[in-house]
Formats: sequence, C-alpha cells, structure tokens
Amino acid sequence: MVSNIDYAFIQNFLSTKKNIVITTHKTPDGDALGSSLALYHQLKKNHNVSVIVPNEYPHSLKWLPGSSSVLIYEGGESICNSIIHNADLLFFLDFNKLYRTHTMCSVLESSSAFKIMIDHHEEPDGCCDYILSNSLVASTAELMYDFLKHIDCELNQDISVCLYTGIITDTGSLRYPNVTRKTHEIISDLMRFDISHSDIHEKLYDSQNKSRLDLLRICLQNLKLYNSQHAALIFLMESDLIDFNYQKGDTEGFVNLPLSLKHITFSTFFIQFKDGIKISFRSQGDFDVNSFAKLYFNGGGHKNAAGGFIDNKDMDSAIAYFENTLKTHLEK
Repeated sequence: MVSNIDYAFIQNFLSTKKNIVITTHKTPDGDALGSSLALYHQLKKNHNVSVIVPNEYPHSLKWLPGSSSVLIYEGGESICNSIIHNADLLFFLDFNKLYRTHTMCSVLESSSAFKIMIDHHEEPDGCCDYILSNSLVASTAELMYDFLKHIDCELNQDISVCLYTGIITDTGSLRYPNVTRKTHEIISDLMRFDISHSDIHEKLYDSQNKSRLDLLRICLQNLKLYNSQHAALIFLMESDLIDFNYQKGDTEGFVNLPLSLKHITFSTFFIQFKDGIKISFRSQGDFDVNSFAKLYFNGGGHKNAAGGFIDNKDMDSAIAYFENTLKTHLEK
C-alpha cells in the first residue's frame, strides 16, 4: 500500500472554488469510469469539474449518471488541452503509469496543477503530489469510497450507482479472490440509497450488440489449449473486427471464458488492431500474470489479471512467441 495523502490539506485546498480535471486510462472500463463519475458528482457541487478520458468507452457504460458530460480527448484535443492547462487540480484514477493515458500523457505530465492518484495497481509512478494506492484492494471504486468518506462526502444515489458499477465490474460481480468483507460492507452501504442492483446488471451485461456474439463465436473457434501448462489462448484478427462491425466493449470478459474449463488456470486473449496486438491475461490460483506480462509483454496489472501489448508482430508470430515464453517461464 502507498498512501501519503493529507486529507486535511485536501479539504482546505477544496474550500475555495477550483478548476478540476478527472482522468483515467485508455479505453475506460466500469471501474475507471464509475470511480471518475462518483468523484465528479461530489466535486461538481462546489467546483468547475471536467471528466476527460483518452478515447471512447463501451456503450454499456453510457447510461451511468453524468456520462453525458464526459469529454473524449481523442478528436477533441484542442478543447481538452485548454481545460487541462487551466486546471488547479488533476485526479488520476485507476492507472499506475502515466503512459496508460495514451495521447494525453504529455499534456498531463507538463501540467503544473496539483496531482492526486487513486489506484489499485502495483508499483505506481511517482508522478503525483499525493498517491492513494493499494493493490490488495479489488477496485479503485473501493478506494474512491474511502477517499470520499475522508473528505466528508455525503453519498447520494448517483455516487452510489457509479461506485457500485465500479466494484461489480472489476470484481467479476464479487467473485474474484481479492473481494473482502469490506467490499461487501461498502456494497451494503451503497444499497442504502435505493439503487437497483438488478437494473445495473441488466444495463451492464444484458444490452449487448449482435457483434459481440459474432466475435465470441470466432474466438471459440480459435481456442488453443495447452493442457500440460493448464493454459488456453483465444484470439481475434483485425479482419474479424471489421467483418463483424466491432464496437468498443464487445470483447469485454472474453478472456475469462477459458477459465471455466476443467484444469485450465491461465487464459490469454490476443486481439489484433492496426497498431499491434492487445493482450489480456487472467489466472486462477498462484500463477502471477502481472509478472508474466511485465517480463514478456510490455504490460502489467494484478496477480490474477493483467494486460500487455505487442507491436510489429503478426498473429502467428505473436502466438508462437507466447507459446515459447510460456514454456520457458514455467520451466524456470
């Protein structure tokens, strides 16, 4: 855990009206956007607040309270750069390395604003004035709940819906091993505000595009099993994305599916884009995909959930590289 936050200083800092920017990582997920919008709903009461995300996010999150106010940096660089330039305070949520903000990285790094990071990934950058980071916590939304409590926030329904969404999406609906008693206690507190958990789940998981099922069919046809390593791999080509009208969010959760197979404890998903191959890793038990991703795939994350990236490789060579590194890694 890394925490150097002086809450008394922050409350004093926020005692007068400020220009505040909240941002998160590229292709925001439910935890990133839920945490950002929860903070937005609290701070907008007394401050000028903008939520700016690096690029588009899945349609399954566009119902979140306040999502219509979110600014997309990609394609709106001029106005977003102006807002960031005039900011007094920047919040970095749900990422540990500044490069994860993609094309926003340089303007954020050069900003003279006070910077606060709230995140649950390992080894956070020292790019902020204050850091609240705990990789043992299941979601950034849980840390945001604690942060809001420390600055004497009065929760409301909008904040609770956003935090609930962040927790649910980053914990596999409370099924992952890092879910704790406190996670459930926070959920219980959020339920005080008459949020409809069944409605939230329906919006998140039961409003998918047909393209999702088309791409899932291709993924399952591409399934590769490595039984001696208790591993599996699925993949999609860029041509698959084009053929089936891929939209952001369509492949959310695909990487978890091979883990439902008996004796499979490590799953990998390769998805080919124009600039390279994005990789998701998931594991059960003791296999540390965070270290695996850092060692071989320019990535990282958590022990049982991580990501990586390969550029300048076609799919066949990328899969061959994965197979070789998996064998080598396990032999060590």
